[in-house]
Amino acid sequence: MKKTALLFIFALTAFFMRAGMSNSIEYGQLYIVGEATATSWDLGSAASMSKIANGVFEWTGRLTGGKDFKFMNTREAWHKHIVSVKSDVVAEIGKTYSLNFFANWALDGKYDCKFKVAETGNYTITVDLTSMRMSVSKPAETIKWPEKFYLVGSATDNKIIEIPDFYGIEHKKTINLQPGFVKLIDTPTITDKTRYFIPRFPEVDITFGKGLNVYLYEAADVNANGWSVTVPGEYMIYLDNGRHTFTCKRFIQYNALYIVGGCCELAWNYWDESNNRFIQDAGNPDVMVWEGELRIGWAGNTVAEPSKFKILTAQSWFEDTYHPYKADMPVEGNSDARITGGDDLKWTIKRDGYYRMEFNTKTEVLKATYIRSSDAQGTDGSQTAETPDVEISEEAGPTSYYNLQGIKISKPQSGLYIVNDGNKTKNCLMR
Repeated sequence: MKKTALLFIFALTAFFMRAGMSNSIEYGQLYIVGEATATSWDLGSAASMSKIANGVFEWTGRLTGGKDFKFMNTREAWHKHIVSVKSDVVAEIGKTYSLNFFANWALDGKYDCKFKVAETGNYTITVDLTSMRMSVSKPAETIKWPEKFYLVGSATDNKIIEIPDFYGIEHKKTINLQPGFVKLIDTPTITDKTRYFIPRFPEVDITFGKGLNVYLYEAADVNANGWSVTVPGEYMIYLDNGRHTFTCKRFIQYNALYIVGGCCELAWNYWDESNNRFIQDAGNPDVMVWEGELRIGWAGNTVAEPSKFKILTAQSWFEDTYHPYKADMPVEGNSDARITGGDDLKWTIKRDGYYRMEFNTKTEVLKATYIRSSDAQGTDGSQTAETPDVEISEEAGPTSYYNLQGIKISKPQSGLYIVNDGNKTKNCLMR
């Protein structure tokens, strides 16, 4: 039994070494995990701590008294542990504690020392990976959440930009910023009644890493600079109405997205080789395109949520995922998408068939078009086409040709193609 376990550990170690996972501590990310937290030991859902400086992180939330918690330096595996130097430490408000770091896939229990708090309540945890220290404090008082938000500052050329509300769940907008500073206000023009909102720590840079996620605080000094912008470009800003947090990250175009769900060919297997990959639109790299077949419970298989799907940003459950704002949102037509968390909601198909989906990653809007029904299933298991025999010539003026797998074809030969002329999509038989 021990030999088998050792072989498994060696194999797992070799896998992550081949995958390029280092044994070094990372200063751009940190997660809190444990039975004391709302997500318990679910590493994939562990709460991300906000980066407030290089290697310094903060998290505010509810901890259950008498239950364990520790920190992980990655969500990819139980690999990089950040733990107490002593076992069973009961952390107290106002005190600082030393930390250990272990890069180990099978950390011995005598080193896997965890923290706990004595009483259930809300706490602010600060971790400094540069000094390997942790402190516990009472949460700072957050703001009374306004109905409307506007961004202003030298990074907007002092223009006041409204951040629209989406379904009462969050405010969001992609904004072009220049080097400088920005802060949030609650009025479309600045008056003596305007409230100003800034980070808890002064001039936090929003440019670094995968993004910043912090709680909002009202400024006592109206002349405070707010957040710092060091690199010009487009930034995606989100304000969570439920958690009262501010999130900002630089907008970066995706090279691929992935559709996964019970109505997909291989259901929830995001790692499969089926047609599940969105590709960039040739005319607009902000738009990701997928074309293919969806069925309610593919091939009659019994799968979870047979008519539903969501969209992954990577072939992993641990990266960002796009969901609709409303549960069971019908996919056909246009619908807004959310990437900032919330419930695990999905889109729903109402009928089997071939679909074309265009997802704008800058506006986070999904446009889905029903192309045609699925091929009829013959009694012998063969497929019988129901596609009409429509003849067109290359001079007819369509702008884009795709095969039935959703791959764009520059020079179509004879055969069946999906053609989009900029206004509508149809099936055409080329001769």
